[in-house]
Amino acid sequence: MRKGRGSGWIWYLAILVTVFFWGMSFLWSDSVLDQGVPVFTFIFTRMVLAATALTLFSLLTGRLQKIRRGDWKWFAAMTAFEPFLYFLGETFGLKITGSPTLCSVIIATIPVFTLIVGQIFFREKLSLLNRIGIFIAVAGVIGFIVLGGSLHTEYLYGIGVLFLAVIGSTGYTAICKKLVDKQYNAFTIVTWQFILAMGYFLVPFLIWDAPTWTPAYLSWSVLRPILALAVLCSGVAFVLYAACVEHIGMTRTVVFLPLVAIVSAVAASVMGQDTILPLQMAGIVIAMAGVVMAQYTKTETGNEA
Repeated sequence: MRKGRGSGWIWYLAILVTVFFWGMSFLWSDSVLDQGVPVFTFIFTRMVLAATALTLFSLLTGRLQKIRRGDWKWFAAMTAFEPFLYFLGETFGLKITGSPTLCSVIIATIPVFTLIVGQIFFREKLSLLNRIGIFIAVAGVIGFIVLGGSLHTEYLYGIGVLFLAVIGSTGYTAICKKLVDKQYNAFTIVTWQFILAMGYFLVPFLIWDAPTWTPAYLSWSVLRPILALAVLCSGVAFVLYAACVEHIGMTRTVVFLPLVAIVSAVAASVMGQDTILPLQMAGIVIAMAGVVMAQYTKTETGNEA
């Protein structure tokens, strides 16, 4: 990883922007699925739009780097984890449970698994306070959701599917860190990620969804949330995320992910889809305290492995 460039406040602002877009993504995805759009039609359309936008931007700005022959396997593996495995878990989990808030709280457990991967494979240095902060942040989010009564036993199958997304995100972040250590910039990583993802999702789309495809799936009510997902969540947010992994490290980046659940729940409340109870505010405070603890360090974050 490039040294001495991870302490700037701009990267913490960048990950907060990413958190906001990903928090909104559950509501936008739920909007598409509620209109009866098949899962693979939805995901493949999102991949095509994201890949097109990212490729055009990266080429026009001259930021698309040449991939060295030996590194293609890492790009392929990264894409297999995310978007492929992650989006399968997230989208089918959302379809099964019908609960954007429940989906977001499962995703909030990602930092715990990433911490384990970071410690084992990358020896990322975290203090005891950092570790406690991660678990407090996750506990705060879980408390926020549980106090709202969003967890029910009938969702167990959906929760199991959602953990595929957790595995996908953890694997993706680990390989993404490896690629930034190889000096690939965020635009190159994310552009090729979505170009390859089109191929990953093309086959299931052709097998299961293409025979029943209808022009109704191109209506503005369907395309509007998909465009938001493709440009903001797949394009902007993934580029910012990869850049943050480079500049502030893998673990300190993913520790912000528990806040995705809070953004999703608050947005649902503002849009009249849910209500935030007074006790749930305690969960927000606890989660924010955990994030602060997880970020605290006496050394420059640029020295993080």
